[in-house]
Amino acid sequence: MTQRRPGRRPAPQHPALALSCRPPLARAFRHTLLALALAGAAGTAQAADAPAAQAVRSYDIPAGALGPALTRYASESGINIAIDPALVAGRTTRGLSGEFAPRDGLARLLAGSGLEGQPAGAAGYVLRATTAPDASVLPEVQVSADGLRDGKTEDTASYTGSTSATKLNLSLRETPQSVSVITRQQMDDQALNTIQDVLNQTTGVSIDRSTSTQEYTQVYSRGFAVDTYMFDGIPTSSQLEGITFDTAIYDRVEVVRGATGLVSGTGSPAAAVNLVRKRPTREFSGSVAASAGSWDRYRAEADLSGSLVDNGRIRGRIVAAHQDYGSFVSRAKQKKDVFYGVIEADLTDSTLLTAGLVYQDDRMDQASRGFPLFFSDGSQTSFSRRMNGASDWSYYDRKQTSLFASLEHTFANDWIAKAVINRSENDYDALQGYAQNGYPNRDTGAGGGLWLANWHGKPKQTSVDLYATGPFTLLGRKHDLVFGVSASRYEQGGATYPNWRLPGYDASIPNIFNWNGHSPKPVFEGTETGHSKTREEELGLYATARLRPTERFSVILGGRYTDWKRDVDSNYFDGTQVSDRLREKGKITPFAGVVYDLDANWSVYASYTSIFKPQAYRDRNNSFLPPVEGDNYELGVKGEFFGGALNASAAVFELKQDNLAEKDPDNIWVTGGGGGSYAYRTVQGATARGIEMEISGELQPGWQMIAGYSYRQLKDSDGRSIDTNQPNSLFKLWTTYRLRGAWHPLTVGGGVTWQSKMVQPDYGPNGETFRQDAYALVGLMARYDFNRQLSATLNVNNLLDKKYYSTGMGGYYGDPRNAMLTMKYRF
Repeated sequence: MTQRRPGRRPAPQHPALALSCRPPLARAFRHTLLALALAGAAGTAQAADAPAAQAVRSYDIPAGALGPALTRYASESGINIAIDPALVAGRTTRGLSGEFAPRDGLARLLAGSGLEGQPAGAAGYVLRATTAPDASVLPEVQVSADGLRDGKTEDTASYTGSTSATKLNLSLRETPQSVSVITRQQMDDQALNTIQDVLNQTTGVSIDRSTSTQEYTQVYSRGFAVDTYMFDGIPTSSQLEGITFDTAIYDRVEVVRGATGLVSGTGSPAAAVNLVRKRPTREFSGSVAASAGSWDRYRAEADLSGSLVDNGRIRGRIVAAHQDYGSFVSRAKQKKDVFYGVIEADLTDSTLLTAGLVYQDDRMDQASRGFPLFFSDGSQTSFSRRMNGASDWSYYDRKQTSLFASLEHTFANDWIAKAVINRSENDYDALQGYAQNGYPNRDTGAGGGLWLANWHGKPKQTSVDLYATGPFTLLGRKHDLVFGVSASRYEQGGATYPNWRLPGYDASIPNIFNWNGHSPKPVFEGTETGHSKTREEELGLYATARLRPTERFSVILGGRYTDWKRDVDSNYFDGTQVSDRLREKGKITPFAGVVYDLDANWSVYASYTSIFKPQAYRDRNNSFLPPVEGDNYELGVKGEFFGGALNASAAVFELKQDNLAEKDPDNIWVTGGGGGSYAYRTVQGATARGIEMEISGELQPGWQMIAGYSYRQLKDSDGRSIDTNQPNSLFKLWTTYRLRGAWHPLTVGGGVTWQSKMVQPDYGPNGETFRQDAYALVGLMARYDFNRQLSATLNVNNLLDKKYYSTGMGGYYGDPRNAMLTMKYRF
């Protein structure tokens, strides 16, 4: 359901490139889709949509006076538009370029003009002025059956969107925090097929990638690790590896930077990543795509959606993808299968039931985790980019399954109540050996060896969220409120092994220069050291209100009450038993924000959020570090133009926290938690300061762009820089333009990502510092639409073939120059 917020016009929507299908095809699709979707989902609901759009047509109407543009549009589209000359006099339009259904094209043509089209008859519209807000009360909140699902980006052709960070359906401009939205269009244009790819293009986010696949990748924002992932607004454990998910099933990815404990419970000060799934459509639509690229990379996708019954009250969607990837790293391979099924059913005109399944199966063979960065004499290595530091028996297999369901009801007073449940499971099995143990001799290649790892597990998480949201009146003005309760349980258990070092196994590599992965395969069977079980539970009560004392001024106040506990029980075969019991009861996470509208386009804001994050790191005494606690402050300005088609923002921030984890400089090894790890210590008074800027959306008809710059510094209480293995500065730009006239079928695009240097002190055998200098990567794309159904897209990445390290923690190179060609057909 779509909600119109005070003083905001809804962003212009672009149509889906869907064609009507003949009845026999529609019936066949319904039967097929119903059979497939029922395998992973059950029933749903959504109130009736507006009538289906008519035929999609291509338009190329230049910017200028609104009256002539409307006349031309009416002629080309075949619809009737009642135009009052006095109403359109003096108004202009930004034009219309691209393929649109009549209703959507008219909305786009009128965007920013102060007018809207009111349906009148089967194929007609009457123009009327957009309702202006009254000085004392908010305009009527219009509610339709999409519920809290505002912000859909699929088929909008847009590079900007909206967010629901606090379940209040705030637009980007109305949200008093830094927000980036990576839309479906941008994911398609850049061939961003994993969440890691998406985050690598997101403002203020850096990626530390230390493997030829993606199972060992860390994400950072504002100097801190990102470990808060949400699916349709429901948090999940970072240990379920949300970063590896395929993007074929998602409509958009929303990234709220800074502390987000209000929406995610316990959370880091880095960012929260919200993955919003695709939803079924009422009208039949579908597509198939096939891709081929460098290093024997192949991929296929299929996406079908539509009504399963004639009245449209039950709708379904299935998405499937298969990927078979080689790598620039020798011997490394990956295969992946993805399936997504979802059903929505209108139980009543006001009640919507949704249920679905997500399944992903990854198989990775000989996935490299890099190579030594230093020789034994302290000089830095320089291996070939094809160097694979993995043994030839290494593998990492993972199956991820998620079941979800929700029930949503809209009341007559515009209040909405919603219940959501998610069940996620990650079944993984890994045996690995990688050549980062020790420092080889520069001349002989001897002296290095393998680190060993044997991991098996099946972590599970169940999450429940119950909440209500809606308007209320106070002192003659309307305001918004959301309150709810959430609960989650995370469980993992299994055998523990002597990871990293196996007694009796010779892990040495005689000569790394001619080593091709052939080392004896270790036998871990019978070497179990015990069993370990972890359980985390969290219960939260939350409430947020947006108060509007005046039309231009809004105050957002919220708080969250959290009970959290973690139980870790390790029973070792030598008779040792270790139990850890951590409890945080009655933790309050407050949030406060203010937004002031300077004029019709610009707003300024300020916000405060507290930080509370339990940790899994252990100190030299084998005890868990205390939770990270602190404060997050942010001050910024936001702009919204052309009815929301273009958004801009700039912010300054400061984060202060205690108990930040830092590796113990004495390199002490502790055995807690199974295979063991290095000990950590806490840093008190850590402070991060920085700036972020972003612009996203349509600058001119057919010209989309997203660009962002960020800078941050992270220091301890003594002024010492910490976490220098991540860049301080990031700049990211991507833009596309659809040509006009005879070249209208062609869209061209390109972009650049730049980051400052990375430094890792005390990394060599004698304390040498590893350094990766600043670098920039350039990418290009071109798409040609042969007709309304068939298109071809060519992507070229790292055009200048820059050689660089993609991590500050090991020897792994970023991708060399590569290309990918994708053919796509729409039904």
